[in-house]
Amino acid sequence: LTQEEMNAIVSEAHAWKRKVAAHCHGDLAAKMAIAAGVDSIEHGSFLKDDTLLEMKKKHVYLVATLFAGEWVGEHADVFPPVIAAKARAAAAQAQQMFQRAVKIGVPLALGTDAAVEPHGMNAHEFALMAKNGLGAAQVLMAGTANGADLLGIADRTGTLTVGKSADIVAVPGNALADVHATEHPLFVMKEGTI
Repeated sequence: LTQEEMNAIVSEAHAWKRKVAAHCHGDLAAKMAIAAGVDSIEHGSFLKDDTLLEMKKKHVYLVATLFAGEWVGEHADVFPPVIAAKARAAAAQAQQMFQRAVKIGVPLALGTDAAVEPHGMNAHEFALMAKNGLGAAQVLMAGTANGADLLGIADRTGTLTVGKSADIVAVPGNALADVHATEHPLFVMKEGTI
């Protein structure tokens, strides 16, 4: 897409009160998307620091999907050798980019590329975010309040607050002490229904 096309797409979506997520691995595509006014960058594997700084300045969320990269990197042997090498390099680069994003203070929301990795393993994203420099409380916020903010529904969900939907997940132990606890939900309530 040209910059003008991206600008028009984002402008029209926002006029309809819709959020815009840009699926970008490369830095140039992300720069164009940010200039157009997107709400989030999905993946962002090869983002440079100046792009991350612009995301922080404009409050553009990064949804890094680290688990997708890790999964593809660990299972790259199913690809031809040249693609396998590229997959492993991209997975490593994505984690390095995320570490820089954390240091810079880019807004972060948790998301996965579920179906790249098997469904049901999505909560492993919490552990990968923690492994790559995000504190446990911030990891949990990325998956709750920040995600709700990004989606424009923070007035209805994302935190345990009077008047909001009763959306609750209970896990064994203390997820602040061990974010892997998020991978073992014991109880799920959505809008007050168990």
